[in-house]
Amino acid sequence: MQNQTEPQGPRHWTTRTHRVLGLSSLVFLILISASGLILNHADTLGMSRHAAPGWLLRIYNVEPPPISSAFTAGGVLFATSEQILFADGTELAKNADPLIGAAIFDGGLIAATSNEFFLTSVDAALVERFAPDMAGPMIHLGTDGQRIIVATQKGYVDLDPHHMTLSSVVIEPMDISWSRPVIPTKEQTQQLGAAALGQALNWERVLLDLHSGRILPTAGRYIADITAICLLYMCLTGVMLWFRRR
Repeated sequence: MQNQTEPQGPRHWTTRTHRVLGLSSLVFLILISASGLILNHADTLGMSRHAAPGWLLRIYNVEPPPISSAFTAGGVLFATSEQILFADGTELAKNADPLIGAAIFDGGLIAATSNEFFLTSVDAALVERFAPDMAGPMIHLGTDGQRIIVATQKGYVDLDPHHMTLSSVVIEPMDISWSRPVIPTKEQTQQLGAAALGQALNWERVLLDLHSGRILPTAGRYIADITAICLLYMCLTGVMLWFRRR
């Protein structure tokens, strides 16, 4: 029986390069295909709602956003960054203005912006978000030891946190312990920065960058380009091999 050997010449060269490039680019082709498939169902998987972990944030080498405001109440640090309200580094609410204060009351904690209240449990779990109907913005939040007092442009109001109602009150400002902003520690700043970055950098963004090669600033784009060229080459050589074997 005649031995069948692989033909030499152009066919042999095309076959070998097709095989070598196919194997060498296999990992990148799998990454591109898998990331593209997942991105096609990103909304269903809720990937835009899940923050990327800290180790991925370090790959991007980006500076954390600044902290807009920070107050403490009951040992909990309330802070805002990138219009997100955090409690001890955990997201509490989105689209929040800078804080004007935070206070403790019988049964929980309360943080306030110029137009909203955020009522939480003692372990900083959000219970209610309340935007009162007021003529002007709120300026300060404080307590006289029994009541929660809010200073507005038109006077002072007494906040009932259990029923979330406001009533005008006449007080002496000197009798109120007004909430004062704090400067977070280095550890708290790092924790808040990572949390704020994580909200801005979600899994959908990471997969998009992985799919396009932008996850590695310079090398990633070249790797993606080389992989695309290899894929085009394999398509062309595959067609050539098919015609030569007919």
